[in-house]
Amino acid sequence: MTIAVERLRTLDDLAACERLQRRLFGDRASASILSVASLRAIAESGGLLLGVRSGAATRELAGVIVDLSSTWEGFGALFSHVFGVSPEARNRGVGSSLREAERRLAQEAGIDVVRAWVDPLRSQESHLLWNKAGAIGTTYERNVFGELSDSANRGLATDRVDVEWWLRSPRTRALLEEGRPASHARVRLHEMAVATRTTATPSGRRLLVDVKLETGCAKVLVEIPVDVDLLRDEDPAEARRWRVGTREVFEQLLGNGYLLVGLVHEGGRSFQLLEKVDRGTALGHG
Repeated sequence: MTIAVERLRTLDDLAACERLQRRLFGDRASASILSVASLRAIAESGGLLLGVRSGAATRELAGVIVDLSSTWEGFGALFSHVFGVSPEARNRGVGSSLREAERRLAQEAGIDVVRAWVDPLRSQESHLLWNKAGAIGTTYERNVFGELSDSANRGLATDRVDVEWWLRSPRTRALLEEGRPASHARVRLHEMAVATRTTATPSGRRLLVDVKLETGCAKVLVEIPVDVDLLRDEDPAEARRWRVGTREVFEQLLGNGYLLVGLVHEGGRSFQLLEKVDRGTALGHG
């Protein structure tokens, strides 16, 4: 597909954004969806709304970003509240194109950082943020939105990692402007400790057995489901075990000098990579 990112300006654009949210979050998603009225207010107050069309002959959207105007540590900021790609457009570059356009337009507006909350059990979002965009994860918060009944969150506590994407950092420029691979791509697996122990079922699904906190190694891997949405649909109880089972290790590592810096996919398994490093060094400043 041809990917053209555009600003969402008209009421028709905003209605298409609302419809895509309903596709992504399902019929019981009223608490999770930004309506046309809310989207209009966000745009008026300095937010950034971007979309990718499903095709030249349709007004429907294949992907969307909704960012709220903000500040962070004295810097101009955006908070990325909605980010979504339709199922048929995934793994086709839509998400990356949206993030790259978001960065360009934010920089033109004098914005320094984009923040977001991301579910640490979601491997695709983590891959895009850490490995492609150059963001980092800094803190872990339990049940940020409370209990939600939409199709992306039902049955799981809405735990999130606080994301900081510093748009002009050497880390981000190396990935997006110089085409260099993420720094952890040069680190071999035996140089990382693994904080989770899992076992495979006959179907190939990984079950979480236990968690052992590792604080003596500079780089720690925490395994997560490859596809938490599929797991939740097929085995909600096991998805909840992953949430509860990994919660404490994420909290303790992120609370004790580690940052979330990468997503490692190896042998059909996904791991969050946390590194004991200060923020400036993680961003490439030293």
